[in-house]
Amino acid sequence: MFKKLMFLALAILFVCGVAFAEPGDRTSPGRGEIVQMPYKSDPPKRFRVVRWVGVGASESELAKDSIVTWDIVRDDGITISTTTVSYDSAVAGILVTAALTQDTAGNTAEQDMGRDNWAWLQTYGKSQVDLSSTLVGVEAGDAMGTSSTAGKACRYYGNTVNPRGQGYAGFFYDDAAASATDVECFVKTE
Repeated sequence: MFKKLMFLALAILFVCGVAFAEPGDRTSPGRGEIVQMPYKSDPPKRFRVVRWVGVGASESELAKDSIVTWDIVRDDGITISTTTVSYDSAVAGILVTAALTQDTAGNTAEQDMGRDNWAWLQTYGKSQVDLSSTLVGVEAGDAMGTSSTAGKACRYYGNTVNPRGQGYAGFFYDDAAASATDVECFVKTE
């Protein structure tokens, strides 16, 4: 008798729990990646750890909020670079932490493990980026791409002449003047 009552109580709790669940909480839209955030009001974001080699032997920094590309010389899928190609097709995302240059020139990614030339790259979600000072400002909703200034973003116009100039990186949320910093954007490079 006790087992029957316990089973009945568990069944009622299960049914009530499902009946009072908020829509979408416990149902799956199908196969694929389900992004879970701590709160429903948090926008989804994707990050990855990347390596920056830098230029020259001096210890310099690649600043956060820089738009970067995948390094096509060290084609390992881990190393990033900056570009002076407007709308570079190799656009990787936006750095959310600064990275120092490589301690030992010529190191592979494996040899650089534990060094200070690693940083976090955002590839999807709401972010912020610094704009180029050589071009016009941007308006909310404009497409975003790399600019002819290394590490700086600009309005993406598209480019049918240069096959390397097809790098759409997302869009801008706000209006901003040329050379503005911390401009809200939505990056989507994956």
